[in-house]
Amino acid sequence: MGLITLAGGLALSSAAAAAPTGSGAGGPLLAGPDLSARSSPNLAGATSGGAISRSQLHRKLKQLAKKAPPSSGFYVYDTDAAGNKVLFDRKDGKRRKLASNTKLFTTATALHRLGPESRIETLVRARGSVTPGGRLKGDLYLVGGGDPTLGSSGIKSLAKQVKRAGIKRVKGSVRADDSIFDSKRGVPDSGFGPSPYIAPLSGLVYGGSSYSTDPALEAGSAFKQQLRKRGVKVGGRVKIAKAPKKLNGREPIASVESPTIAAIVEATNKPSNNFYAEMLLKRLWATSNRRGTTRGGTKAVERFARSRHSRISQLDGSGLSDNNRSAPRDVVRLLVAMRAHRAHAAFYDSLPIAGKEGTLDERMEGTAAAGRCRAKTGTIDGVSSLSGYCNAGRGKVAFSLLMNGVASYDAARKIQDKMTIEIARYRP
Repeated sequence: MGLITLAGGLALSSAAAAAPTGSGAGGPLLAGPDLSARSSPNLAGATSGGAISRSQLHRKLKQLAKKAPPSSGFYVYDTDAAGNKVLFDRKDGKRRKLASNTKLFTTATALHRLGPESRIETLVRARGSVTPGGRLKGDLYLVGGGDPTLGSSGIKSLAKQVKRAGIKRVKGSVRADDSIFDSKRGVPDSGFGPSPYIAPLSGLVYGGSSYSTDPALEAGSAFKQQLRKRGVKVGGRVKIAKAPKKLNGREPIASVESPTIAAIVEATNKPSNNFYAEMLLKRLWATSNRRGTTRGGTKAVERFARSRHSRISQLDGSGLSDNNRSAPRDVVRLLVAMRAHRAHAAFYDSLPIAGKEGTLDERMEGTAAAGRCRAKTGTIDGVSSLSGYCNAGRGKVAFSLLMNGVASYDAARKIQDKMTIEIARYRP
């Protein structure tokens, strides 16, 4: 198993085969909280019949767009058309609130910078000497790598490896090292304090859910408990502390890997997992010499978007803030750029399939869009968005439907669904 070295020298491990989306050495990929409702508006009367022409599609989308709130924008683009690729555009150049469509930019950047097959490691390092009888005259450091999926199976594996290394007793303590990220536990929308929509962020987390104590302490306590179950006694209490730099040159005595970045991205986009999105955002900025931060992550995302001729003004990774904004045209430019990216399959597969899974599992069922379109939903106060791809035209049609000033989410989703259904019916 090799190592992929990122900017700044920080390494991620790479495996030839991806772990299943739902599991991995780090633990289960949890769905987490989400603001995107899955309820399906009543589509009685929605057309799901045969193919329609370009002019018919334009006319139908124009009629539906008139029913949307005035502060809405739309852009529909035939990625495989020979000539004019723009199928429909209305107020497509003005930046609008994205809600969870922000995750499209976060996850695309994660796939680009980290690599779809790379994995995040959690390590155990030992300080001090080990006697012939297996007594460590020092401490064990549980070193987080920013893995949002670390859970019971990963912690158990680490404890087993410590025992196999011959350690039977630790004179010191378990020290939880979360220093790969900064100490801010929340996001800008919550003033970087506790948020009702995501678990506390940390470079070392456990279980991906809410914590009664600090995330790193929770992980360290779980690790100490698993050591005890395997007969490894630890003298001191769990503490938060950064591992000394001199330990970095030594082989860790234990390690576990997350599922692939591709699997984490899928577990972010399909259920619209805010926690995973924010953890990935911080991970984008982390190097061996630099802590991962929300602001640093947004810089990385904005730079990647510009490199793909797209633009976003981003404040967080998940879309909770009103200040995550992009224009429908720029969202589509990102989607088009990802079709040509080496990680295109991982990005495309991460989006929910209409009528079948994730936040679209109960939307557009039994229509022309079901099974033919993949898209990311987004919902915050006054905002409803849907952006993605449909198998239509001569290949793929990319679209972004950003609605601001929404009074009725059901009405907004009904318009989005009808527009997506018509896009799916389009044939040149």
